[in-house]
Amino acid sequence: MKHFTVVVTPRAIKEMQKTMEYYNGLQTGSGRRFHQDYKTQITSLKHNPFARAIRYADIRFAVFDNFPYAIHYNIEDNQVIILAVLSMFQNPESFWIEA
Repeated sequence: MKHFTVVVTPRAIKEMQKTMEYYNGLQTGSGRRFHQDYKTQITSLKHNPFARAIRYADIRFAVFDNFPYAIHYNIEDNQVIILAVLSMFQNPESFWIEA
């Protein structure tokens, strides 16, 4: 079975750290649970990144199981490029415009 390499952009890493801090501020340990949910999605993407539909501009979503967040990614060759980790309440178009 073919595995894909996951590459996380610096912006996505920054968003993850910010979100983990936010959840830890709400309740101790929530940030850790958020990160575990993220890792579960990453593992799934390594095995089958094509399982998620294209949502906009060749970008796919991997929706978290326990948090209202999604990994926004695209696929290039044998790589899954994580572009963002955004709340389901954030407008991805305004996120990309800010970049």
